[in-house]
Amino acid sequence: MKRLFLMAVVLFFVTACNQEETNKKIEERITPVKVESVKKEDFVVERKLVARATAADTSPIAPETPGELATLNVAKGDRVEKGETLAVVRPGGDADSQVELQQIAVRQAETQLENAKISKQQAAEGVENAKEQVNLAKQASKSEASQTAQASETAKQQYEQAQQIADETKKLADEGTIPDALYQQAQNRADQAYAQYQQLSGEKPQSSSAVAQAEAQVNQAEQQLEQARVAEEQAELQLEQANVQLNQAQEQAENEAITAPVTGEVSTLDADEGDMVTNQQPFATIVSLNPMTIAASVTAEQLSLFTKGQELEVDLPSLEEQVKSTVSYVSSVPDDTGLYPVEATVENGDEKIKPGMMASFLLPENVVEDTLIVPTDSVVEENGETFVYQVVEEKAVRVAVSVTESQTDFTAVSGDLPEEATVVTTGQLTLSDGDKVTIMEEDS
Repeated sequence: MKRLFLMAVVLFFVTACNQEETNKKIEERITPVKVESVKKEDFVVERKLVARATAADTSPIAPETPGELATLNVAKGDRVEKGETLAVVRPGGDADSQVELQQIAVRQAETQLENAKISKQQAAEGVENAKEQVNLAKQASKSEASQTAQASETAKQQYEQAQQIADETKKLADEGTIPDALYQQAQNRADQAYAQYQQLSGEKPQSSSAVAQAEAQVNQAEQQLEQARVAEEQAELQLEQANVQLNQAQEQAENEAITAPVTGEVSTLDADEGDMVTNQQPFATIVSLNPMTIAASVTAEQLSLFTKGQELEVDLPSLEEQVKSTVSYVSSVPDDTGLYPVEATVENGDEKIKPGMMASFLLPENVVEDTLIVPTDSVVEENGETFVYQVVEEKAVRVAVSVTESQTDFTAVSGDLPEEATVVTTGQLTLSDGDKVTIMEEDS
């Protein structure tokens, strides 16, 4: 019995010592943790809107003149530079015959122009001749007028002499010296001289009508010259038009080299060498890959988030990168789906962005102003409660918080948490309120 009592006493002391060591180990346990500081500022949520990359410029390729595709230098998927020769088209149809017809038309126009120049020269000579006839008629009229004036003066003198004789004869007849019949004869001669004088005084030179006729002929000749000038101008225009049509026919008869209008990639090719191609249906398409367009369709509520000229970040998941874009188009009219098209331009010098790639517009949106912001990893939810562990004098202090807004990396909260407090971001799931902690270095 005494032995059993001694064994019980020994067992009690051993158990007590073990329990004391266990409690001492629990009290001395220190949990290594990582921490970050609490911030107080505006909490900005980044909204994502799904979009898609599209080609900014698509250029159809077609010849100016229908014909046979004599040479084809590219294949579908090839990258081409602006100005590079893609193909050569040999004109079809009666192109050579058209050239011959236009050459004949040019020769005819040249002949008409030459005839018009001759007619103009003749009309100009006619004007000079008519003017010369006017000068001659005026000289003749002047000479005739002079002669008529001299004759009129002579007739006047003859009349005056005859009348003087008649007057003297009358005196003698009145005195009875001579018979009255002699006076009558003398007076008759005076009257005849007066009549002759009157006739010459009132007579107009016949050459004056010749001057008027010559001047009328000058006017007529000048009208003919003006008509000849107009005919020459029309002939020159006809010749110019005939030459233009000849050049066009010659160009159409020559092989046409088709060059790339833009730098890009051959996205479609619907013809082979030897095929006939037309100027109505493109046989190839070039897609320009720089710049690229990021296109999205947004709701009326989202439309206000976009402004033309605005710079936005674009996320490209397939390339695992984000690029800058500039909004180039914001529609004010919905499309058939009731959504509003929005487009932005992205530089794509290395052409990594391909048409059809999925993308997202990253739109910053100010959600909560002047709030506490903690790392999302620091927030713990347990039994319907939300809290974080604040490190105070190397101990983890549990602080209850309410989540206002949350994103992947950061969360806006409210609670009894001072600004610039340090909260646990790694190791918090094994902590209890009041546990000792040690802060690990960033690289540990």
